[in-house]
Amino acid sequence: MRKGLLALFLGLLVFLGQPAWFAAGGVMVAPRTVRVGLLQQAGRVGFTVDGNYQLIDRYSNQPLAEIKPGQRWEVHTDPYGMKLYRDGISAGSFAGPLLVRPQESPLTIISGKEKLSRRSSGLTVQGAGNKKVQLNSPGGVSVLGASGQKKFTSPDGLHLITLEGPDLSRRYRGEMEFRAGERGLTVINQLPIEEYLYGVVPAEMPASWPVEALKAQAVACRTYVLASLGTYEKQGFDVLATQSSQVYRGYDGENPATTRAVDETRGVVATYRGRPISAVFHSSSGGYTENSEDVWTNPVDYLRTRPDPYDKNEQHYNWSVTYTAEQLRQQLAAAGYQFSVINDLEIISRTASGARVKCLEVRGLDISGRPLTVPIANADRVRMALGIDRVLKTNGSALFTMEKVMSGGNGGEGGSNRAGAGGRDIPGGQGTGSAAQIVPGQTGAGQAAAGGGTGTSQPAPVTGQPGNTGGSRLVSVTFRGSGWGHGLGMSQFGARGMAAQGYNYQEILKYYYTGIAIDSDYGG
Repeated sequence: MRKGLLALFLGLLVFLGQPAWFAAGGVMVAPRTVRVGLLQQAGRVGFTVDGNYQLIDRYSNQPLAEIKPGQRWEVHTDPYGMKLYRDGISAGSFAGPLLVRPQESPLTIISGKEKLSRRSSGLTVQGAGNKKVQLNSPGGVSVLGASGQKKFTSPDGLHLITLEGPDLSRRYRGEMEFRAGERGLTVINQLPIEEYLYGVVPAEMPASWPVEALKAQAVACRTYVLASLGTYEKQGFDVLATQSSQVYRGYDGENPATTRAVDETRGVVATYRGRPISAVFHSSSGGYTENSEDVWTNPVDYLRTRPDPYDKNEQHYNWSVTYTAEQLRQQLAAAGYQFSVINDLEIISRTASGARVKCLEVRGLDISGRPLTVPIANADRVRMALGIDRVLKTNGSALFTMEKVMSGGNGGEGGSNRAGAGGRDIPGGQGTGSAAQIVPGQTGAGQAAAGGGTGTSQPAPVTGQPGNTGGSRLVSVTFRGSGWGHGLGMSQFGARGMAAQGYNYQEILKYYYTGIAIDSDYGG
């Protein structure tokens, strides 16, 4: 009897367009949604639609109007909330959030006894143990058969909202919510997580890369967003559409290859001790990933250092940047470290891999002319303080060696080839001093990841101590390194390299995230 019910429930899901996942007890569950913050502090936002939509007052949950294709709507900030315009004509003022929601068309469901039922929502699936799960908002239709899942559009076609705001004109799936605040409008896109991933994965990894790398990226992105739900709860959404969370470009950013990777890993997540991991990733490891506490602050069991021979690539290896002392002072000032003069800098410690700089000490004079020594730690703070990725645009990490040119004094031991040879000189500012001497820096053994942040506890600056001890002074410094990003979790170029060597996405994920399990169902 239960097998017959299960077949009927699968049939219902065919008409409802909901992917079928199985949780504990064999219960099939609807996908969860995510709320993405697209815009904040906007003064005015316009939108149009493809398909039929309703405008809902979220405060009362009452429909206000039907929104049809061809109409242009605008939401403006107002002293009392929001002012709404349709085709240039005022449509009223509203205090509470406004929601633009696709209108649901009733679907005809035929049971095994050919009884007809027309429903648009409120359907329930019952699984083992008589546990019931509500299914809402049916959209497109999916058929699950021997050859897998085939997707069709909804009876009314694909519903899309085109959002037009400051520096933005893009189409989105799902619902759009407008909220008024003291500093302007917040615009939130709410949609199923799987559809959200359609617009994320191609923004985070080239769609032309090997399919197993794309699948690994899809699972990492899915896992990351699940672990991040509620991060921006006070602002009314879960994640941002930027690199602060994961880059999300909506429907216009989708690509068939990455959509397939999302669909073929549907519901799959990486877990540690039964919970989705914070699946951070970066562009290129430079040959080593790191322990989380060396890059940020807290130790995380599944973010551990390991050599990464699969990452080797021509784009992010063997970069170099040269700063004069004045350019370095300006860069550090932009990062919040205030010096009037920089006399020297020294690598104090490296990460567990021996590759990245964990602590960099800068010595000079503060803005009052007093001696100042500032240690910069951990590795990600070093990376951001030096601004190498800002200069090179597509490179930059804390995985580097250092060559200094000093003027006067002893200057240290050893020699080097001409400082900055093969490097990229930064325009503006000139080094000063005579009798320049080249001093090799200490030797040692990526695109920033979504959802980074240092969170590190900075060592305190020390004032009143000599800025340098040998009478020499920094003229310029050249940083030579590899990698792009912070170096935690999955290297995207490493995933590409592993996929090219025949590894599948599960093996890729388990290589970069220590001790994880691959769970085939994130449903609850």
